[in-house]
Amino acid sequence: MTDVQTANPEIAATIDVGGIATNYHDVGEGDPVLLIHGSGPGVSAWANWRGVLPTLSQQHRVIAPDVLGFGYTERPEGVTYDMATWTEHLVGLLDALGLERVAVVGNSFGGALALNIATHHPERVDKLVLMGAAGVPFEITEGLDKVWGFEPSLPNMIELMDVFAYDKSLLTEDLAQLRLDAATRPGSTRPSARCSPPRGSVGSRRWPCPTPTSALSRSPR
Repeated sequence: MTDVQTANPEIAATIDVGGIATNYHDVGEGDPVLLIHGSGPGVSAWANWRGVLPTLSQQHRVIAPDVLGFGYTERPEGVTYDMATWTEHLVGLLDALGLERVAVVGNSFGGALALNIATHHPERVDKLVLMGAAGVPFEITEGLDKVWGFEPSLPNMIELMDVFAYDKSLLTEDLAQLRLDAATRPGSTRPSARCSPPRGSVGSRRWPCPTPTSALSRSPR
């Protein structure tokens, strides 16, 4: 594990997970909680969870990684981005940190990953919290269509942030710029694209990378 001192708050500690240099935030003490971010343009663990890290870390050890292909986690050549790869990476992170069981909180795309961990590795999940989770078929909304059809610009990112947040007072131009910079920095990709419906799918009921309902029914929780 390496702690990096940097002016960029998105960059925290680095740990080797199966040969992949993984950026993650590790704060607080107590029962461990794993926070899994979503997949919107410019997402990172810090962008998703910076507002709740200080409060949660008062009572828990909070682990918030950049999922493989996102943020400042390494993007190796030849990686196939799919639910199996992302799940393996997150379970590998728990192994690298020596954590047997954690509470898992998943937001949006992260909710789908949380479901996948719970169904394929139930022994690693103590509690499960899902926030607007993907993972099973659902109706595509206009907001989600904007997310998946995002064209990089500051006005478009500001509009997109308005879709994300219930409390609009949390939205700032600085936050929009942070996410735009992350979405457009060299080497940035949309690794979740294969799990995103094509633009114009409003009203259709689908999720291209579901957790099979048969797997959900087999889960002991």
